[in-house]
Amino acid sequence: MNLSDAERIEKILIDSGWQKTTSEKQADLIVVVACSVRQAPVDRIYTRAAKWQSRRGWKKIKTILTGCVLDLDCKKMSPLFDAILPIGEINRLSEIIGVKSTHINPEDYLCLPALHNSKFSALVPISNGCNNFCSYCAVPYVRGREVSRSVESIISECKKLIKQGYREIILVGQNVNSYKSGKYDFSKLLKNIDVIPGDYWLRFLTSHPKDLSDELIKVMARGEHVTPYLHLPVQSGDDQILAKMNRRYTVKHYLDLLRKVRRAVPGVCITTDLIVGFPGETKKQFANSAKLFRQAEFCMAYPARYSPRPGTAAAKLADDVPPAEKKRRWEVINNILKKTALAANKKYLGQIEKVLVDGYKRGKCSGKTATYKNVIFPGSKSLVGKFVKVKINKVDSWGLFGKIL
Repeated sequence: MNLSDAERIEKILIDSGWQKTTSEKQADLIVVVACSVRQAPVDRIYTRAAKWQSRRGWKKIKTILTGCVLDLDCKKMSPLFDAILPIGEINRLSEIIGVKSTHINPEDYLCLPALHNSKFSALVPISNGCNNFCSYCAVPYVRGREVSRSVESIISECKKLIKQGYREIILVGQNVNSYKSGKYDFSKLLKNIDVIPGDYWLRFLTSHPKDLSDELIKVMARGEHVTPYLHLPVQSGDDQILAKMNRRYTVKHYLDLLRKVRRAVPGVCITTDLIVGFPGETKKQFANSAKLFRQAEFCMAYPARYSPRPGTAAAKLADDVPPAEKKRRWEVINNILKKTALAANKKYLGQIEKVLVDGYKRGKCSGKTATYKNVIFPGSKSLVGKFVKVKINKVDSWGLFGKIL
């Protein structure tokens, strides 16, 4: 979502007469899109902004902070930035930098046009904010309550992108499953985008297990363009910890969902997020998370060590799992993941996969399969942005390797 926001901010700046630079030393204006999921990114912003502040003696730099910013962070950061702008008000960016806005829809920032960084893969925001209030998460406090974008504007943007030749459309929101606009829920929205003709893949991020419906699973199974990939954060494998996190599902419910999806969509790749060292997590409760990881056999996962975010419910709890123990638990999960990811990747050996090429370096191309697997193979820069067929002849835990046909 932050990447999508950054693309819209860049469009506003370009339309206002600014030119992009890749060097901080050359910059006259720096706009920071903050992430408040963990403390570490916030700390990095503070350190970086202090550095920019110290340079102002010999060159004037205008700095603006937006994105996910907690009130407490605003107070700390305000001396280091010329302006702090709520993400839902980025349409005001033009007036802050002294240029009259040229955008026709300033009320709904989700509808602001984007300057996509890719010519073949586009992020399309469908909602903003969250109503779930997971106890560890700052999103409802920094982005507000959930707001869904209109069906018409989403479909119009997708049609335009597909007509322009984009090969990958990624629908994004804090919780895409709870999308609601008039009579449209997320499954109906996905179905109506899927019928747009063209040669493209349709993906979505991120899903909440409590809102993953049977109808959405059907659309995934029957859709022509919907890819067999699902990111479904579990966060813990222990029911008591899930309750403390306010996740509103059980381990049994989660595993039942995995079985449903895998029955309906053969070969689907399911990835997840997990937090280790949540306040009060005992060794036995962590062992339940490790057990779930073995049972679920995820293709990929993104485990994280818990860090408290000010203002959240969990921040009031004692952060009582020592850093060394959090690190140990993270390593246990990562070692399980290495095995399950390798087992999943071995199924691709000898297979011919359709790959969307997204990078090139030193004679090697990289890309993604429909199941979002990383693939590396010899090729030329001219292939970037195209679909190619690759025969997989080698794998490891983190990716696939092959030869273009």
